[in-house]
Amino acid sequence: MIGYVLFFDMAFSNINSQKINISDDMIVISSGKFKMGCNQFGPMHGAPEHFVYLNEFMIDRFEVSNKKYEEIVPDHKLRRSKLSKCDKCPVTNVSWYEAVDFCYLTGKTLPTEAQWEKAAGNGDGCAFPWGYDFNLSNKEGRGGFEMRDKTAPIGSYPPNNNGVFDMGGNVWEWVSDWMAPSYQVLDDLIDPRGPNSGIMKVRRGGAYSDSIKAMAIGYRDWSHPSSRYFSDIGFRCAINVKR
Repeated sequence: MIGYVLFFDMAFSNINSQKINISDDMIVISSGKFKMGCNQFGPMHGAPEHFVYLNEFMIDRFEVSNKKYEEIVPDHKLRRSKLSKCDKCPVTNVSWYEAVDFCYLTGKTLPTEAQWEKAAGNGDGCAFPWGYDFNLSNKEGRGGFEMRDKTAPIGSYPPNNNGVFDMGGNVWEWVSDWMAPSYQVLDDLIDPRGPNSGIMKVRRGGAYSDSIKAMAIGYRDWSHPSSRYFSDIGFRCAINVKR
């Protein structure tokens, strides 16, 4: 417990010693209604399609990098994944709880699943962040390798239409929602936050290590929130804008 307290004291001290505008490198996503999900992925991975209204929010332009994470949690440098090792590579080997802590300590939060999906695309969950086709030679996203490669530095591929990078591929990204197959989805939800409880947490966006379809905007998967040693799960943070 003492070590835990010391860690957070140190983290807050590191933050307070720097003048940081927390909205730097963030993108404003305007309020509005959009269609979420993709029926072709089935009820476990994307169905049913439904409409959601979100109020305005901000989301990180890039996935959190090793360097940025280690400014708050320096000990992470000792356990960087060999498959995501460079300073500008996305941070991996972090649990959902550690991702939540980092966002909180920087004045942010993990995005909800709905926020993540709205920021990722154009309102069609069956598409990719860049369009409807994927061609590896076009360098649109780092995915489809199925464990035959490693991550790329953040921002290596073009941004989507919202100006957000790496929403398809590179690493999976933790979001705040619990995964619950029996959760009843209704149309016209407003700022949904998913089930109140569960066992697994949702991750979004696909990864270098996974299939091509996993990079689709409306595709979801999940992992246990205490899972810490995955070299293909990272995160980015968000801010709920109050008017």
